[in-house]
Amino acid sequence: SCFGATGDHLDSCRIGFPYYRIAAAMNGQIDLMKEKWKARRAATTNWCEPQFEQSRAPSITAHAATDPLLPTMSSKPSVSSVGKGGSVARALKSIFFSKICTLLVCVPFGFASGILGWSDSCTFWFNFLALIPLAKILGDATEELAACLKNDMLSGMLNATFGNAVEMIMTIALLRNGEFTVIKSTLLGSILSNMLLVLGMSFFAGGMTNKTKNGGAANLEVGAQIGKQQRFGTLGAMVSTSMLLVSCLCLCLVTIFDSIAGSDKVIAKHASTNVTNVTLKVSRACAVLIISSYVAYITFQLFTHRKAMADEEDPDDDDEEHDGLSFGWSLGLLFACTAVVSIGSEFLTDSLEGALRSANIGKDFVGIILLPIVGNACEHVAAIRFAALDKISLSVGIAVGSSVQIALFVTPFAVLVGWAMGNTPSGSNMDLNFGGLNVAVMTLSAFILLSIVVDGKANWLHGYMLCTAYAIIAVLYWYLPEA
Repeated sequence: SCFGATGDHLDSCRIGFPYYRIAAAMNGQIDLMKEKWKARRAATTNWCEPQFEQSRAPSITAHAATDPLLPTMSSKPSVSSVGKGGSVARALKSIFFSKICTLLVCVPFGFASGILGWSDSCTFWFNFLALIPLAKILGDATEELAACLKNDMLSGMLNATFGNAVEMIMTIALLRNGEFTVIKSTLLGSILSNMLLVLGMSFFAGGMTNKTKNGGAANLEVGAQIGKQQRFGTLGAMVSTSMLLVSCLCLCLVTIFDSIAGSDKVIAKHASTNVTNVTLKVSRACAVLIISSYVAYITFQLFTHRKAMADEEDPDDDDEEHDGLSFGWSLGLLFACTAVVSIGSEFLTDSLEGALRSANIGKDFVGIILLPIVGNACEHVAAIRFAALDKISLSVGIAVGSSVQIALFVTPFAVLVGWAMGNTPSGSNMDLNFGGLNVAVMTLSAFILLSIVVDGKANWLHGYMLCTAYAIIAVLYWYLPEA
C-alpha cells in the first residue's frame, strides 16, 4: 500500500510492495490498481511512516480477503479530516492574492462610471483596466474546472470556449453597436499578440533565465545563458501553424474577392448585384468551413493523434493529484467572472467612441494593440512563467494554440453571431473582409512564426525577433490614418 503513495520510502514499505505486485498479477488490473491507489493517497496522509509495518500490517491481512485489489485501512483518516476546505481556501488565495489582481479595484469604479454617467474616458479606462485581472481569473477558473473533470475531450472544449471568453463577450457587445471595424481589429490583434508578443517574450524569458534547484525549490537566475537552446514538440507547433495559414488563406481570398467584386467594371456589368450581400454570403459559407476545420483540429489533437501530440512531461507531474478548487467552486467562479466581464465589456464598448475622440487614438491601434492585452493577460503571464521554468512546450501550446482558437473559432463565431443578429439599417454586417493591410500583416506574421518553430528549438534571439516584429506592427497602426 505504501508503494502507491510514494517511491521515496520503499525501505519502510516492504510489506506493501509485494502485496501490490501479487494483487496486480492475480487480477490483471494494474491500471485500475494505480487509479485506486491515487484516490486512496488523495484521502490519506502519513502512509509511509517507518512504523508502518508494525502498526498497520494486520489491517492489510484482515482486509485482503474482502477486497484483494484495494485493502481498506482501518486507521485511515477521512477526507474531511484532511481539510478539503483548506485546499479550496489556498486555491482561492493563489488566484486572487496576486499582483495583477490589485487592478480589481477598478471594477466598482468602472461600473459606477457607466451607471452614473461619468465621462467616456473614465468609463473606458476603468473598465479596460478591470478586464485585465478578470481575464486572469477567468483563465484560472477554466484550468481548475478542467483539472476537476479529468477528461481530455471536455477539457479541450472548455479551453476552446472559455479560454478566449473575454474576446467572445467583447465581440458580442461590439456586434450590438455595429462596431465591425473594431471587432476585426481586436480579433486580428489577439492573433498577432499571441503568436508574436506572447511567444516572443516566452522565448526571450526562457533564454535569459536558468532554473536551478535549491533543496526542493526551483530558483531562477536571470542572465543570458551561453548556448542555451530550449526544445519543444514540432508536430503540435507545425499543425497549429498550418491551421493559421489556412485561416490566412480564407481571409485573403475573401478580401480579394470583395475588392474585385467591388471594382467599377464589375459593378457596371452587374448593376443589379449587391456586392455587400454577395460578400456576406461568401463570408458565412467560409465561416462554417473554418469552424469545421477547427473541429477536425480538436479531433486530431485529442483523439486520433493524442499520443503523437503529447510532449514529454515531467514524471513527477504524472502522480500529482488535483489539490485546488472543487467542481462546484470552479463552475461558480467561472460563471460569476463571466457575468462581471460581460457587464464591463458592455460599458467599455458604449464609451469607446467618446474615449477615442478625447484621447486622439485611432480605432485600429486600440483594436489591434490595446484591447488584445486585456484578453491575453492570462495567456501572457502563464506562457512566460512556463518558459522561465524550462517548460517551453507548454508556452508554445498556450501562445500558438490560443491564436488558432481565435482564428478558427472566434472569428467565424463572430460572423455567424452577426448573421443571427441581422444586418444593420444600412445593410452591413460582420464579414471576413479584413482589408488588404490587415491580411498582409497576419499572413506575413504566420510565415515568420513558421520559420521560428520549424526546427523545434527556441532561444532568446528568436524571442527578440518576434517581439521586434510586433513592435513594428504597433508603430504601423499607431500612425495609420482613420479610414
